[in-house]
Amino acid sequence: MHRAPETFLSRRTLVLSASIAALAPASPLFAHAARPMLTITEPSGRVRELEDEDIAALPWHQIATRTRWTEGVQTFRGPLLRDVLTGGGMSRSDLAGRKLLVKALNDYGIVLPAGDAWDYAPILAREMNGKPMRVRDKGPLWLVYPRDQRPELQRAVMDERWVWQLFEITIL
Repeated sequence: MHRAPETFLSRRTLVLSASIAALAPASPLFAHAARPMLTITEPSGRVRELEDEDIAALPWHQIATRTRWTEGVQTFRGPLLRDVLTGGGMSRSDLAGRKLLVKALNDYGIVLPAGDAWDYAPILAREMNGKPMRVRDKGPLWLVYPRDQRPELQRAVMDERWVWQLFEITIL
């Protein structure tokens, strides 16, 4: 039996449209789903996703220092790394002897001692010189150490720990 071309095309169009709709994100114009500002994976496997509001709700601290990547002294503001790490219920003793795998949006990653959070009091800078950092400005989060205040932080090996565009921390 021969089917009319309109019926065949309309069914074909319906199937094709349904397939495309099933694969497309639910938001209008196929916009990308928003990802959290920071994801922390704890040793238990528990994953914490922090949004901009979660970072803003933590106590903020300020570090004024020079960096290898900027000119002159810059002023950074954001929460202490230790407050971010312990915000989910882990304590300093839970983190003792552990390492952190810190990753950036550009695929850079480094493993550093979790003890840095207490030994050097670095911050997850959200602002530089009073302005929120964007991805093009090394933001939205930049792990910043008080380099000018601590001579031991003025070495190249420590500069490698300054992860900008930070978006993920895995506690090892």
